[in-house]
Amino acid sequence: MTRRIALALAVLASACAPEDAPLEESPSAEPLGEQQQAIEPLETPSEENAIRFLEQATFGPRLANGATTLPIDSVERVVSVGITQSLTDQFSAPRSVFDGTTTSKDLGAQFFVNAVTGQDQLRQRVAFALSQIFVVSQGGIPDSSTTPESEPKLAMAAYLNLLSSNAFGNFRQLLEAVTKDPAMGTYLDMANNKAFRTNGQPIEPNENYSREMLQLFTLGLYKLNEDGTQQLDADGAPIPAYTEAHVQAFAHALSGWTYQGAACPTVGRNNPASYAQPMMGCDVNHNPASKVLLRGVATTAGGTAAQHLKQALDNVFADPNLPPFICKQLIQHLVTSNPSPAYVQRVVNVFKNNGSGVRGDLRAVVRAILTDNEARGSQPPLALYATYGHLRPPALFITNVVRWLNVQLDTTGTKDPGAKFNAWSRALGQYVPRPPSVFSYYPPNAPAPGGNGLLGPEFAILDTATITARANFVHELLYATSAATAGIVIDLNVLPADPNDLTLWLGRYLLHDTMSSDLQLAVYNAITDTRAGDMTRRKKLGLFLTSLSPEFQIQR
Repeated sequence: MTRRIALALAVLASACAPEDAPLEESPSAEPLGEQQQAIEPLETPSEENAIRFLEQATFGPRLANGATTLPIDSVERVVSVGITQSLTDQFSAPRSVFDGTTTSKDLGAQFFVNAVTGQDQLRQRVAFALSQIFVVSQGGIPDSSTTPESEPKLAMAAYLNLLSSNAFGNFRQLLEAVTKDPAMGTYLDMANNKAFRTNGQPIEPNENYSREMLQLFTLGLYKLNEDGTQQLDADGAPIPAYTEAHVQAFAHALSGWTYQGAACPTVGRNNPASYAQPMMGCDVNHNPASKVLLRGVATTAGGTAAQHLKQALDNVFADPNLPPFICKQLIQHLVTSNPSPAYVQRVVNVFKNNGSGVRGDLRAVVRAILTDNEARGSQPPLALYATYGHLRPPALFITNVVRWLNVQLDTTGTKDPGAKFNAWSRALGQYVPRPPSVFSYYPPNAPAPGGNGLLGPEFAILDTATITARANFVHELLYATSAATAGIVIDLNVLPADPNDLTLWLGRYLLHDTMSSDLQLAVYNAITDTRAGDMTRRKKLGLFLTSLSPEFQIQR
């Protein structure tokens, strides 16, 4: 164990680099020639570009491994049909869903099975990103002892299905669906948020949802330029995006919503928790007074709960802060933690107008993110290399490793491969779908350690314990019997037996042909050492060293 801890610390320590150096200090950052660096046509991507695309658009690239029909999420398929067509295929892939019934597997287990085997890889990636923006935690929903079902599981399954069904829809529709969702209603007190006591006396509504909607779901704390940079006042200080008065105004405008029932309750009373349908607006508990929202826009005096909710959401949706705030976070989750302002601006332009005059078209936004010049090519743009990429979060680190190995999941009997994946992910700091706070598993503005101002959100959950857990995961996957016992069967036959071919294979695929000469030498020397063992153990050692290297840990 001591040797594994030391190795884990060594291979990840260089991932915390200053701003003027790559996020991982490795010779893999050696500049390419200008001709090699030129952005490729989307219709004819190189294998390296296809692998990078799949790292961003799926839960990990995979090979076809002799399949008669190339899977739409395979490297060979992307090379064959191009990135434009691959995106079109993914947009229409059959949707994976979550089952919240009492007899189904844990939602985290379902998540990983879907992530590893589901065809709708892009939809799942975008929904996972959205779940870390519009945060609801299964641990934040109480279970009622008076009902047979598990309310946390039932509510969370419906919420995750809501996010995936809206992942390629319009952001305005998504925002309304989230606002009315009973799981969100419970988690952030939107449900039963009354404006009156039972005697009809007015009270101040709960501000929890309105505050988090403004701060975390739509605008952020400070005003932004369209390229995602902060606006500053004359003294160089950031300008607040909203005020406390705005929070209070939105709380009033969004009051009066309760769980779906046969009828609205009487004044000051609630409907019991119900998670089968969206919440219902009840005017008897809504404050109908006019309130001033963002940019001086006021709600209608005497308006109903439904009217005021529409006006409130329309108001925030039209705010200029929303596109850069949302677009930058989506880029961070899919591509890189520190996108250039120009990259953010180009995506924001698409959010504002998809080409047909529509604002908030998430399908167009996702396409813009994944086809942008800063995302495409065999490597990141040279001018941005020093600040490019992001630490693979636990869930993606796990799925990226196993999907390269032609993994097969056996769910027969008591086997539960998804639960094993989630147990690993939990040890690494990401327990799905149970983020510890409304700020998700890690805050989007967390700095990269020693990064001179660079953002590194995933580093917020990287410490000596979770670094060690990364090494332990790979070691257990490759060397222990527990993975196979849980129903996770990896195929080491996809790895070449010859040491030279094995080294080249690991660099070609896991690192899309960017493995540094130093890492190549380290892997080759290790697997050819007489103490490495038989051929199977040499394959495992090569994979162990490559997957734990900073060159792989930092996705570029």
